[in-house]
Amino acid sequence: MKKLVPLVCVSFMGMCALGNLCAETQPADTERYGPYPTNYKEIVMKWLDTQLIDAGSARIEWNGDPKPANLGTKDKPLYGYLVNFKVNARNRFGAYTGMQSHGALIHNSKVIKGLGFGY
Repeated sequence: MKKLVPLVCVSFMGMCALGNLCAETQPADTERYGPYPTNYKEIVMKWLDTQLIDAGSARIEWNGDPKPANLGTKDKPLYGYLVNFKVNARNRFGAYTGMQSHGALIHNSKVIKGLGFGY
């Protein structure tokens, strides 16, 4: 009986792993969302150069890989890949602002919408 429990646990874990392989999501529609931004960190950093007072001081924590998203409305969709991240950068007084959550919607290797920047 003691040997049966680990055997059942191992076989259950194996079945879960196989289930995850079969349940992979389909790639997003490239016509709608654009090509997947493999260099999303570079794209967002270049965009942050235009958004932050002192972009060189920015400390960024990335919160996962880009995910297909629609940030528009039902009548006017806005498709792209959403990247979530946290930024701690210096403000105009030279003080760090603390980690703040932001996002960027990327379409065709360009940020088309920013989230969490007050606009």
